[in-house]
Amino acid sequence: GIPVVLFNRSQPEMVLSSVTSATFEGGRKLAEFLVAGGHRRIGHIAGWEGASTQIEREAGFVAGLEAQGLTLAARTCGNFSLDGAKAAARQMFAVDAPPDAVVVANDHMAFGVMDVLRFELGLRVPEDVSVVGYDDVSVSAWPSYALTTVRQPANQMVAHTVRMLLDRIEDSDKPARHVALDGPLIVRGSARVPTQDT
Repeated sequence: GIPVVLFNRSQPEMVLSSVTSATFEGGRKLAEFLVAGGHRRIGHIAGWEGASTQIEREAGFVAGLEAQGLTLAARTCGNFSLDGAKAAARQMFAVDAPPDAVVVANDHMAFGVMDVLRFELGLRVPEDVSVVGYDDVSVSAWPSYALTTVRQPANQMVAHTVRMLLDRIEDSDKPARHVALDGPLIVRGSARVPTQDT
């Protein structure tokens, strides 16, 4: 009998109401951006495999690649942890033909990936490898990372969640519903920016 609304998570069965960003569309935006920038060997460092956000972001990203006639060049899992992302980056780039771009499942992991690429492997970002993330946390805007990412509209998500909870308190028989809010692509310096020639 306790009203519940999932925040930044969803369920395929729609048993509970939920509020998320439009994660599938966000993943697709990243794929389209990288392909437009001329990338063809694009890897993905996933988050925790059981998270709806991870599943939906990757599904959108893969769909965006397939729409351009491409498939994932490499995939590994960082499990939404900094150390996991660093280990995943080392593994992904320990091959003869590594990716020329990497989509990382969230910004915090992307910072670890960038650190490994630049300071351990001696690669330039974005000249050698483009890196993009997801969330647009505050550190993403720091000049040392300047991470291109999809922004989660967190304030709007919170407002919708509170409204949905109040509605459930007022009427517990209301059917479950899902709200997915679009998040913009924030272009900074960590990825090659498409030009009219690419």
